[in-house]
Amino acid sequence: MRILSLIRITLLMFYRRKALWIASIPLALFALFLAYASPMSPGFSNTNGLVFTGQVLAMFTPLAYAASFSDLMTAGRRTGMDELESTSPLPMGVISSAHVLGAWVICISSSLLFLVLIAIYQAIHGNGKAILVAPAVALVILSPSMLIAMGISALLGALFPTIVARILAVLVWAWLAFYTPLLPVPTLNGGPLAVIGDPIAQGWFHTNPMYMPANGPFTVQSGVISLLWQVCIIFLLFTGANIASNHIKARV
Repeated sequence: MRILSLIRITLLMFYRRKALWIASIPLALFALFLAYASPMSPGFSNTNGLVFTGQVLAMFTPLAYAASFSDLMTAGRRTGMDELESTSPLPMGVISSAHVLGAWVICISSSLLFLVLIAIYQAIHGNGKAILVAPAVALVILSPSMLIAMGISALLGALFPTIVARILAVLVWAWLAFYTPLLPVPTLNGGPLAVIGDPIAQGWFHTNPMYMPANGPFTVQSGVISLLWQVCIIFLLFTGANIASNHIKARV
């Protein structure tokens, strides 16, 4: 079994999940509405608006993915897919990566489409660089947030019953993405470890952050630290989910 075949199979599996589309597309549309109607919104007519829209999408759409991927690493046991995969010459790490990649393509597709449509609108009105900004925002702001939400869901899904995992995953993402001073809880927002793209948005695209930086404006270096931090978190989450899934499989 080749890696492209695995990616295609995973794509088809998640493409046929009606619940995933029912949850994610309304959230994406709601995020677009907020990106346009929010008092913080710079509108859809410039690059700042495109980046802001990407950030709002990065905050809200992962709520659906946090609730949808609790079986990402464990579904193979129920379908018998794990037995077929065990006959593949590919390492299990590569097989797991193929599953994640296939699921990610489905997750990013609707949000990327909206960003590209906004970019085309801006390009028609003279902002040609928007065509390049849209995929860049999807890659460095949207993708990490989605993968973190998916990783949280996959890890908790390998450790807890599905319903408990889904509730916990949504709560964890809500803590990571949203913050209000009315609740006396610590937050990563306002620092380079934020997972909703503030350091990258301000440091790389020179837009205003969602949350005021605690130690002065974010810089290019802040964006690099933020992206590396998120890559490490993604790797640890999916590695942990894979180990936990294999442990449960061996125990069963």
